[in-house]
Amino acid sequence: MARGRETQERYTAGGEEIREESSWRYPLTIFLITLLLCAVFLYLYVGPGVDELQGATPKPTLSDDRSRIAVGDVVLNVPANHTVYPRDRRPGEREVLPLYAAWPRMEGYTPARRADFTEDRPNSRRIDIVLEEKRVPFNEDERFDVLYLPHATDPAGTPQEHGLTLYTFSGGGPASGYEDRVMFTGEAADGSRAVLFCYEGEADDPVPPECYRTYDLTSEVTVRYRFKTPHLADWRRIDARVHDFVEGLRVEAGS
Repeated sequence: MARGRETQERYTAGGEEIREESSWRYPLTIFLITLLLCAVFLYLYVGPGVDELQGATPKPTLSDDRSRIAVGDVVLNVPANHTVYPRDRRPGEREVLPLYAAWPRMEGYTPARRADFTEDRPNSRRIDIVLEEKRVPFNEDERFDVLYLPHATDPAGTPQEHGLTLYTFSGGGPASGYEDRVMFTGEAADGSRAVLFCYEGEADDPVPPECYRTYDLTSEVTVRYRFKTPHLADWRRIDARVHDFVEGLRVEAGS
């Protein structure tokens, strides 16, 4: 019987043996290739993109799990719910670390505050805090005297409410770097001189106006925090809370 079947599946032509191919082999191959291509296209359309794989897609989290992160000579235990991007929850060393907190309690992300953490609203209570390796060889006072004050229209400034002094800048064009903002100085809660910049603009601008301060955390690391202009009246309290928040994350390098 086996010999009979073998005879049916083989033929000879010109003295060479020809084996009969199975009729389903080619359709199966085409089906498998089609299935593979469909899987690839499906992944490209609904799978994670490059930004998501790199952790660059906004994904706030409720988790308060902490990661040990070093910026320059500063080591911090960072709760995940004070970050927006997954890449900022990865432990290790880096040059820049962005953090976020909700004013006034400096709390992390919750679903009730999702809009503050993911949208740039003009009255947002989110405070953006960035720790960064120092780029300029001046401290805050030196930056004020050497870099900022020479561009002010009036070096004496104009007294304002909330314990602030206002400085405007001459129209030196984009090269001056200050044509779209004003500067305030005031005495912070710790007695230091705080230098704040506030962008000029309207609440309905694509990027709502905000204020920021950059202070020195150590000789190697600066902290820059930003808040929306409507909260300028609370600048001193915001400044103190930011200092306390950052200090609360710090750990000893050897611990």
